Amino acid sequence: MSIIWSEQIDSILNRGIFLDRWGVRNWALARDDALHAIYELQALGIAILGGDVYQLVGENAEQTYDSWHCDQGPDESDSVFLKRSSDKAKSYILSCLMPKVLFSLVPKV
Repeated sequence: MSIIWSEQIDSILNRGIFLDRWGVRNWALARDDALHAIYELQALGIAILGGDVYQLVGENAEQTYDSWHCDQGPDESDSVFLKRSSDKAKSYILSCLMPKVLFSLVPKV
């Protein structure tokens, strides 16, 4: 498989379901795996620009068309944005109460 984001980022996200067969070059992770990935990405200084929500139906990851995004402000430092984007991603994931939910993360590269 080719590198999607970077070797480092891919090694964090690839615990999830690869979405390539549905036309998406990313992984969808279960709630706990997604939260763990956010902590790992934050420790590496990688902000989260947003994410998409999927629901596991049988063996298929189906889009729910729910998502979130986080843009860096023009005068916002990278370190402040890193924390804010990670906090927003964690908050969104924890507030999503759908059953069999999966999350894809979009890291800032």
